[in-house]
Amino acid sequence: MDFSSLSRGEKTVVRAGGVLLVDLLFFPWHRFPGAVAFLGVSDPTRTAVQTPNSLQGTIAFLLTVAMVAQILMARSSSTRPNPTLIRLQPVAGMAVLAVLAWKLAIDTGYLSVGAYLGIPLAAGVAYGGVLRGKEVGFK
Repeated sequence: MDFSSLSRGEKTVVRAGGVLLVDLLFFPWHRFPGAVAFLGVSDPTRTAVQTPNSLQGTIAFLLTVAMVAQILMARSSSTRPNPTLIRLQPVAGMAVLAVLAWKLAIDTGYLSVGAYLGIPLAAGVAYGGVLRGKEVGFK
């Protein structure tokens, strides 16, 4: 697949979405300093798709996967992309940002590097979705 043929909105969604997916799955979002001694757990860090508030992290992950997959599948196939799915890109991007903001608003204690990277990346996904919607004439 040739990434140079992607539009500006598509590039933004694919790049920011790909990094956001890595952030949601692998970077620590919550760090519990006393959890090792008190709870006896071996890993005191939690990713976005783990507790606390794992539902919001999982929803953001699934929406981001859907946005990135829609672009990559539409560009790699010979058929025309579905215009309805393209028009859903701005809504899905804003939903990713809103769900992650909701996740952080519920529990602001012991935030780690993933949370601080996640919100700007989600804003990038939302911006790319809005650009993608404007490219097809969504107003």
